[in-house]
Amino acid sequence: MSRTPPAKRGIRFEVGASVEARDSLKNWYAANIEKIDYEDEKVLIHYRQWSHRYDEWFDWTSPYLRPVERVQLRRQGLQEGGPVPVSLSRSGLLLICGSGSL
Repeated sequence: MSRTPPAKRGIRFEVGASVEARDSLKNWYAANIEKIDYEDEKVLIHYRQWSHRYDEWFDWTSPYLRPVERVQLRRQGLQEGGPVPVSLSRSGLLLICGSGSL
């Protein structure tokens, strides 16, 4: 019986999808999903700009797989679920960037 990958926020479990993966030396790298093994619930990860000999199989529930969006948030100095950035326009009106409840 074929299993379904978990609904992991920010990760599309399909061949070619972009993720970040942590290697055995605890470094995070940009990677792509190369293959999906539905029976063993694993994904084959290829680290971008590295030889395929370094490809690794991960359980699809592994904490060592994360969405690429977190990297973009870190670069912007933001945290997921954190405060919404605010800026003022020339007219002095408050502009709220992002989605959230008011």
